[in-house]
Parts: sequence; C-alpha cells; structure tokens
Amino acid sequence: MRVYDFLEFYPNPYKPSIDTEIVELLRVGHDVTVLAEGAYLSTLHDAFVEHGLASRTRYYPATLRNLRQHGGRALKALVTRPATQLPRARVVIDGQHAAKANLLAVARTMLLPVEAPDLCYVHNIITASRLPFLRRLYPTARLCMYFHGGEVAGYTRTEGEADILRHMDAVVSNTRFSAAQFIERGCPPEKMAVIPVGFHLPDYQQTRPRRYRPDGVVRFVSIGRMSSEKGILDALQAIKALWDAGERAFTYRLVGTGRQLAELQAFVQSNGLASVVSFAGEKKKREVIAELDQADALILPSLVTSTWAETQAAVVQEALLMGCLTVTTLAGGVPESNAPEMRRFALPPGDVPQLIDRLRVVLALDPSEMATLGQAGRAFAERYDIQPLMARIVAHAMGRLPADDPAWYVAKAGV
Repeated sequence: MRVYDFLEFYPNPYKPSIDTEIVELLRVGHDVTVLAEGAYLSTLHDAFVEHGLASRTRYYPATLRNLRQHGGRALKALVTRPATQLPRARVVIDGQHAAKANLLAVARTMLLPVEAPDLCYVHNIITASRLPFLRRLYPTARLCMYFHGGEVAGYTRTEGEADILRHMDAVVSNTRFSAAQFIERGCPPEKMAVIPVGFHLPDYQQTRPRRYRPDGVVRFVSIGRMSSEKGILDALQAIKALWDAGERAFTYRLVGTGRQLAELQAFVQSNGLASVVSFAGEKKKREVIAELDQADALILPSLVTSTWAETQAAVVQEALLMGCLTVTTLAGGVPESNAPEMRRFALPPGDVPQLIDRLRVVLALDPSEMATLGQAGRAFAERYDIQPLMARIVAHAMGRLPADDPAWYVAKAGV
C-alpha cells in the first residue's frame, strides 16, 4: 500500500513516535513517503538515520513567507511536466479563496507526488488545515487524520474545521479525552477511533538489576520541550521549596530545549539550585531512554491552556517502560495513559503545594517499594506495542476495522 504521511515538522526530536510509526509501516511492507512543511535538524533520532528516512522525505511551503525557499522547485515541476501539472493546479484552485491562498495551494501541489496514494495520513489539525485540497487532488485515496490534541500555546484555534472534517474518511486520537475534545469541536463520532501511539518495545530494555535511589539519592527527571504549558517552572518551584526545607537526598535533571529554557536556567541560578538541578539539553531517542534508565521518577507537571492539554503524554509510557515512577498532573488524557499504581503521585495542574507533597511521598519510598511500583508500571505500559496498534490505525484509516473488534486497546469513541 502506498502511504503519504503528512507532517508539520519532520524530523522532529520531540515526536519520536512518528519515526516509530514510519518504521513499522515500512516493516510490514508499505511504501511510505513523508511530506512535511519543515524540519528540526538539531537532533536526529537513530531510526531516522538507520532507515534512510531522509530519502523518503519531501518538503512543501507552510506559508507564503517560506514560498521563496520552495518556489524554484515548484516552478521547475510545473515547467518540466506541464501536461501533468497544469490539470493538477486547476484542481486545487478554489474560487472562494483569495489569490494568495490559491498561489500557495498550487505551489504545494507542484511539490507533492503525482502518483495517487492509497492513504493520506495527516498528523494534526494544523497540517490538515494547510491541505484543504487533498480530496480533490487524490480523489481515490482514503484520508485519515490523527488528532494528537489541540493547538499548543502560541497558536490560535484552527479555522475551517468543518471543511477539514468533511473531507476526512477517518480520524484517530490517542485518548478518550482527546477524542471527546475533537468530537466536541465537530468531528462525527462515527469517524473517530481511539488508538494510542505505540512504542517498539525492544528499544526499552532496563538495566538489570535496576537500582533505585543509589546512595539514598532519588533521581528526578523531566523530559520534553521547555515551554510554559509544560509546567517546568512549577516543578522548579517545588524543588526550591524542598531544598529550602533542608531536603538534600535528590537531584533533578531537565532534558530538552525550547523557548522557556533561558528563563528556567535563570531561575535555577538565581535560587542557588545549580548543585541539584542540571540541564542535559536535547537528546536522541536512545539517549532519552538511557536518561530514564538512570532516573527513579519522571516529573510531568503539565498545565492546561485554552487550546491545549496533554493527551497521551508519550513520555509517561516511556518512563514506565523503563521502570520509572511517574509524578504527573491530572491534565487532559494523562490519567488514562498512566499506570493505576502511579495515581497516588498525581495532582491537579498548577498546584505547587500538592506537587511538593507528592515529591515528598516519593522521597519517603525505599528502593524495594520503588521496584514494586516500577514493575507494575512496566506491565501497564507494555500494552502500547506499536505492532498491533499501528495495524489497527491503518485498518481504521482504510475502513476495515470492525467497531467491536475485541483486540482494540480501547473501545471506539462514543460507544
């Protein structure tokens, strides 16, 4: 089957699940082409390099601002194959849109493959909003969108949702929370299925025997983009309160980068926390797994904005697979994506006093208690195996998966 995988950014160090999905599609014999608006090249995950995914990736302009970067290639495609490309250009022009919007649509079309796919697999609503012509361009293809959640901080709500949803044959989301969120935004329930993103489980092998709180020190870690909605500043405030109260048997490591990084580093320096808090920077997937293998507990203090909340929070399952405890906020879909044994460490978003309390609970655990919790977490997270989950995503996208399939990870949304 020919699959066109549409993404906002690829490669993307903060979306290793995309690499995992592409590799799984290739493993079962599908022909995958990745079509993206841009790339984050600061850190390339090993799968991207090992599977030659750069050769499968093509780029098209996201906005008029970067049309100049792609305009030469688009014009060349039109000039060298006018008999093929001119009809395609006519198809994507919409008389109800402004001239600039149609120019951008034509430029994008010139850079998309001519051959029709069996499946257009579109990640997130922002990407879908920039490709309103896919149904007209590839009328024989199935269109499926994966809704990973709402727009992150800094993005306004996407316009034209009704048109996007009308053209989609199927929609997938990773939690009941995010599925309900999108249904409320207008997605027909009959198009929606709840199937989480998965992991290649052999990648997540714990060190044997796993040691918890070596030398009596609990090792906390947070992993992800450093931006305000992730709540890292709340975590640092909790760490400061513990430190000021005389607690010394812990460390806190921050893995990742982002627009809030300088603010977080300044907080650490100005509050005398440099001896207990460290910044590891952006890491490859294998390095992230190694960080989790050397940590005792993940802190995910995410907040909720007017347009965004955590959905699956894949780093939680990664932490569980590596035997970490998880201290999380009760944000969005996180509660349903976390092991039941970790609920004792959960707290409302933005509640720093309760975060301090939960961290103290972790600090009071002995290594054997941590080991028991870690084993339970691993057992829970093993259900996120990419092989059956990706097969079900493809089946739903192609309209071939019965709603009452007992092998589904969770029931179809709305049922």
